[in-house]
Amino acid sequence: MRVSWRHLLLAFVMASCLWVVISGREQVEIWEKASVELKGMPTDLTLLSGLPPEIEIRVRGPKGLVRTITNRQLTYVLDLSKVRPGLNVLPIQANGIRLGKAFDVVEVRPSRLTLEVDKLVEKELPVVPRWSGELPPDLFIESATADPQYVTVSGPESELSALSDVEAVTPAPAIENPGSVKLDGTVSLSLRAKATPPIVEVTYILGLLSQERTITRNVIVIPREGLDIELAKRSVKLTIEVPDSLKDDATLLNSIRVILELPEDIAPGEHQLPYRLELPDRIQVVGTEPETLTVTVSKK
Repeated sequence: MRVSWRHLLLAFVMASCLWVVISGREQVEIWEKASVELKGMPTDLTLLSGLPPEIEIRVRGPKGLVRTITNRQLTYVLDLSKVRPGLNVLPIQANGIRLGKAFDVVEVRPSRLTLEVDKLVEKELPVVPRWSGELPPDLFIESATADPQYVTVSGPESELSALSDVEAVTPAPAIENPGSVKLDGTVSLSLRAKATPPIVEVTYILGLLSQERTITRNVIVIPREGLDIELAKRSVKLTIEVPDSLKDDATLLNSIRVILELPEDIAPGEHQLPYRLELPDRIQVVGTEPETLTVTVSKK
């Protein structure tokens, strides 16, 4: 009996169609991951812990279609409309995952979530400035104030109840001499809390770390042609303020000088004259004794 090639072709096509139908109906299972999407959270509550970034689901479906799941971004919608402050145990419902009628969710891992929920509250708190880093040499913070002095903080009740103030953090002031400086301070809170405003202006007043020392210096007299100059006292006692880092610098201290220079129009006789001081940088005079010099001027 001879078989026509047309009959062979028809048999092949029918067999292929039958294979597609049978394989398409064959049920297989795979594990996939689904991200968790929240809905219905009450506005006066906040979620503290217990929420995983994703869950695992075991899906059963036709072999020919199940591969399409791996190319989809699966999402599980978690309804939080009934949660209350404290621990809430929520089962993972299979109908929270939208896959289509051809698929069944066989298993979910984890099967339930234990979520910690707290009340969302607001609290007005004072701001305490704090700097981060090293202060300039010989300087210290005399005072620090924030503007505004109070901020409104919102966050979990359990967290805010323990706060009596908040810190506003700035870089360390970077000025060379005593004085004031203004810097922006960031209110430091946990990720679950926020401040309004989040940035405040911090004013620092910096003082000098120093020591007072008393030294005596002989008066250097600038001579005047044709005149004799006599001093009742040839030395001056100086009280100086020296930065801590320079207190043992003998060369610097020895460079301090007391100089007397006569006025151009001075007449012979006894006079009370001021003197001038030559001081290195960062040295300040706190007191002098005497404040003026008794000088007798006569012609040669």
